[in-house]
Amino acid sequence: MSGIVAVLACVLAAPAAADVPTTTTTTVTTEPTSTLSSTTVDTTTTAPATTTTAATTTQPPTTTTTAATRSTRAATSTARPVTATTHPFVGGCTASAVVLVVPHRPPLLLGPAAAGRGDVDALSRLVYSARASIVSGSNLEVTAGRCTRAGVRGAEARIGSLSLFGGAVAASRVTLALDPRARQTITGLRISGAPIAARAGRHLPVHGWGVLTIGTGRPQALGDKAVAALSVVLLRRHAGLPKGTTVLIATLGVPARAASTRHHRAALALRRHRRDRATHRPLRITPPLGASGYVFPVVGRGAAYVDTYGGLRSDVRGHWHHGDDIFAPLGTPVVAIATGTINRVGWERLGGWRLWVRDGAGDEFYYAHLSGYTPADLHSNHVRAGEVIGFIGNTGDAFTTSPHLHFEIHPRSLLHLGYDGAVDPTRYLESWPHLNRVAVPRPAHPPLPRKPVLAQEARYVWRELLVARHLIRRPLTVGTRPRIPFPAGVDASSAGATAHAAPYAVGPHRRVSGISPATVVILGVAAFLAAAALVYAAVTRVRRERA
Repeated sequence: MSGIVAVLACVLAAPAAADVPTTTTTTVTTEPTSTLSSTTVDTTTTAPATTTTAATTTQPPTTTTTAATRSTRAATSTARPVTATTHPFVGGCTASAVVLVVPHRPPLLLGPAAAGRGDVDALSRLVYSARASIVSGSNLEVTAGRCTRAGVRGAEARIGSLSLFGGAVAASRVTLALDPRARQTITGLRISGAPIAARAGRHLPVHGWGVLTIGTGRPQALGDKAVAALSVVLLRRHAGLPKGTTVLIATLGVPARAASTRHHRAALALRRHRRDRATHRPLRITPPLGASGYVFPVVGRGAAYVDTYGGLRSDVRGHWHHGDDIFAPLGTPVVAIATGTINRVGWERLGGWRLWVRDGAGDEFYYAHLSGYTPADLHSNHVRAGEVIGFIGNTGDAFTTSPHLHFEIHPRSLLHLGYDGAVDPTRYLESWPHLNRVAVPRPAHPPLPRKPVLAQEARYVWRELLVARHLIRRPLTVGTRPRIPFPAGVDASSAGATAHAAPYAVGPHRRVSGISPATVVILGVAAFLAAAALVYAAVTRVRRERA
């Protein structure tokens, strides 16, 4: 009998010893609830080792599962089908690898996401939209942090072999961590294969249809509810996505700003304001403006902007961005956001063609990088809300970037701080209505800057404006764009034109196109006849002298 028991024990123990971890590869294709495109996710899973111990009683065998991950969810996250969800990104220390934000739709969370404290989620491979290759990456992992009054602790998001829009934007590794300060690492960043220095706060054009923004470590995404390492904003429809769509990479949610009472909020804002005033740092207060009836400064709903206030800028005083950049096609009308007056119309070294608007309450608003003005800007300093005062361009230090409007808000209560009295315009912009139809006058501009290099730049952008507004027939030819190094080291402060200078406007019947072929022929014939007359007169004089 003992021999039979020994044989049975060996037979039962053999399967347990042979139960080694197995590796399977699964491809899951899901259709998101939005009508964008299908989602294809490749996952590689490893089954944990299972050990079964035989017991001498009638109870079932004991099963022990060992997971080599940091949490229970992390051990099973790669084993479950990964789908794209469409629930709102509410912040609260949520971590997500990729977030797709389509205008007027809830955010679409792609790949791994974690919401609970210490929760971990991972994925070996993510490919969104196999037809357009919108997002792809490998070795994705996110960790939800612990929410505290000071911020988020222990949150992290990582993605490798990142590729956006078929390789238009790529990076070897993107990592973002909050503890509570942001630590951001971006290696191997490339645009169309060209290496790019991943400096925080940079805005880089992508083939004219998008803008890549490198994160600053501040909560500027999803309505100040999240921090993102990279973001791409579409300036026009591309890869089946509408204009204004934003793709966020390595996104970490942050808790809402704690404020128990109005007195506490006011005291906190005052303390921060005093500290920022002493150090010339970006302000954290957004005081109410004194007037009413404000409108969005760019006509139409196609304008795209990202909260870049406070981002690193090496070419401005204080080395931080004092406003937001609103991207739109060159020549898009720009309007006055309030009824009031305009001043300081003309050229500035960094802002290019710029102007200031002051509302009836004394709040001031700065418009920069314009491609042109309107005749009213050059003859009158009064303006009404919604009246066209200029056109989108890229003059000044924006000459090498995509056309956009640099917009700043300087409340009256902070004018004593000078240029450092600018506040974050994002929340104001989000609340102002957009104008879709306005009366657009013909463009005008004051005298060009005196510096030859700046005059060449201004003339080129002005001609682009005329082409964009369909005021000239002949388009710009390849190779006519001047090569102007930036940041410019020349001082153009003395070359700024005043608002009272005589304008150069396109009149109702004035043709500003190039010389037509017929005109060239006529001029050639006239020159030939003039030369023949001179020759005849010379010959006649010689004959008379000989006679």
